[in-house]
Amino acid sequence: MVMRTGHKISLIYSGITIGLLLVAGLVFYFFSSNYIRNLYFHYMEEKAHAVAEEKFSKDELDPVKYRNVVLRRKNSIPTSKELFIRVDNRQLAHQSLSAYLNAEQIQRLYANQTVNFEHGEEVGTAFVYYDNTGTFAVIVLSRNPYGTDIAHTLRWALLLLVLVSAAVLWLISRLYAMRMLDRIDRDYQTEKMFVNNASHEINNPLTAIQGECEVALMADRTIPEYKDALRRIAHEADRVVTIMRELLQFSHVRSGKVVEGNEKVSMKQLLTDVGQGKCDICCHADFSVVGDANLLHIAFLNIINNAVKYSNGNVVSVTITGRCVIISDKGIGIPSEDLPHVFEPFYRASNTGCVMGHGVGLALAKAILEKHGAKVKMESKLGEGTMVKVAF
Repeated sequence: MVMRTGHKISLIYSGITIGLLLVAGLVFYFFSSNYIRNLYFHYMEEKAHAVAEEKFSKDELDPVKYRNVVLRRKNSIPTSKELFIRVDNRQLAHQSLSAYLNAEQIQRLYANQTVNFEHGEEVGTAFVYYDNTGTFAVIVLSRNPYGTDIAHTLRWALLLLVLVSAAVLWLISRLYAMRMLDRIDRDYQTEKMFVNNASHEINNPLTAIQGECEVALMADRTIPEYKDALRRIAHEADRVVTIMRELLQFSHVRSGKVVEGNEKVSMKQLLTDVGQGKCDICCHADFSVVGDANLLHIAFLNIINNAVKYSNGNVVSVTITGRCVIISDKGIGIPSEDLPHVFEPFYRASNTGCVMGHGVGLALAKAILEKHGAKVKMESKLGEGTMVKVAF
């Protein structure tokens, strides 16, 4: 499913991008070809005027100017034909002119406009030149090898560009799409597992409450028995409330809905309040963190309570040094295969046994601490203990 969706996204993205490249390439080709064509016609006009001046103005120009005209003609673009058609009698000239120009172009020529035209594989320029010997239509024809070669090169270059771009874009878009879909699928599976685990954790105490109520309704009990049942119901209800509270806190922190405070929190004071009566605190150098004191209190309380819970009655120590807080215990430790997952919601190590827990506390603690710019790292050896290092 992910693979097919990745193919579709890649094709859509590649198709849109290649289409835009193709349009841009065609626009570039059109303007480039048009520019080259107009530039060549400009050179043709200069050539035609130089040809006319060389033929008709030899007697009118001094030797220096005439030599410049000859040089200008020689240094301009090569021509295949240079025609001089007398147009004093337009009826007689029409047959000669119509071999190169259409009726509309002939009318423009007689209106003293320079006419640029195409004649087979050649291009030409025509204009009327007035000389003291008569009126002539000067026509210059030339093949445009530069424009043809450049246009041909541009066509192949654009085709090659589109093909290479298509291949590169397909690979990039496919890689990007697969990574994006993998991330979406991974997040989806995580959310699905989160919901399943949350449902399971909430369902357990609710089932216990329902069972106690059903048993109580089946037969009369003594007052002490009712009190015991109510205590068990209250305990399970408290479990539900605790789970829901931790889930809400975790959801808010992870989604960024929690409005973080902007107060300066002393680590020594915070950990003294959190760990009072639960652990030994050693402060080598106090430091402060700007953030939400309540959230930081919840985070360190969860970590310390977790350490106390699995310490087998051994002392939990908290060390403040540099900008780090180290919480360590000499408890049951965590199996190596479980260690990478301990900060995942609802994950509980395989050796926790019957110790009560929901698997949300550490995930919530890590989310809160990371919101405050801290890095959380856990090290553990089975049967020796666990160390959590929080570096700000």
